[in-house]
Amino acid sequence: MRKIVLTPRGFSKIPIEADVISPDNFAGKTIPEIREMEIYYGNKVYPMKEYIHAQGKVAESPEKQLIVIDGDARHIKHIGEGMTTGRIVIQGDAGMHTGVQMSGGDITVTGNVGDWCGAEMKGGLIRVLGNAGNLVGAAYRGSAEGMTGGCILVNGNAGSEIGSFMRRGMIVVTGDTGPFTGVHMNGGEIIVFGKAGKRLGAQAKGNGGFIACFGSVDELLPTYRYDTSYTPTFMRLYLRQLTDKLGIDMTKYMDKPMRRYRGDLAVGGNAEILVAEKA
Repeated sequence: MRKIVLTPRGFSKIPIEADVISPDNFAGKTIPEIREMEIYYGNKVYPMKEYIHAQGKVAESPEKQLIVIDGDARHIKHIGEGMTTGRIVIQGDAGMHTGVQMSGGDITVTGNVGDWCGAEMKGGLIRVLGNAGNLVGAAYRGSAEGMTGGCILVNGNAGSEIGSFMRRGMIVVTGDTGPFTGVHMNGGEIIVFGKAGKRLGAQAKGNGGFIACFGSVDELLPTYRYDTSYTPTFMRLYLRQLTDKLGIDMTKYMDKPMRRYRGDLAVGGNAEILVAEKA
């Protein structure tokens, strides 16, 4: 793999919109051409070299391109937007809209990430080793579909409305989530290992998806009805995938009895919320 290293020229309170940062856009270009790519600094257009230094080797095809962002990127938005292949590693924090609408490839954030991470994602993998903001894998306002494929893994906590209008794909949060996790969900899987916030699964309809909670649950909406208690054997597949492919040891949750609730009855839904039985 060929590696390009991007170094932000210091932190700025004025946000930078840099949707050009993706293997799809960098592959096949020269380093001088990449440095001249246009970004927004506030409401003005500048060449990227004014605020982000680029160096390294460019791949001929995007699947062989690795982009490493070395430095504080909290103020840089839209990194990896729409990417289809290749890898991005952000060595530190990342800004809002990281990996939005991506359909392939791999993004790793070693620190925290801002709101709207993986919004309307279609495929690929996003790993966040720190905390994530609100609306992870969600739909943008006015859109009928959020995440429709891929996987988002948050090793810390996540904010409110994660998986809003989710249709397919998987979101895994090893820490806590804020209120309205899985709101308007109509497919896909959300797995929470910490504390799930209030109004879990509000207005979810189902369509084969589920929310699994292995930690505590703040409270369930009264429009969810208890169905049964059992040990879902299919959960082994998800936990084994997390352990084998994503490097997170979740074997201690294997064969854990769970209570199943169905709803949201307020919208005629048949979604499942699975809550692990306390030991």
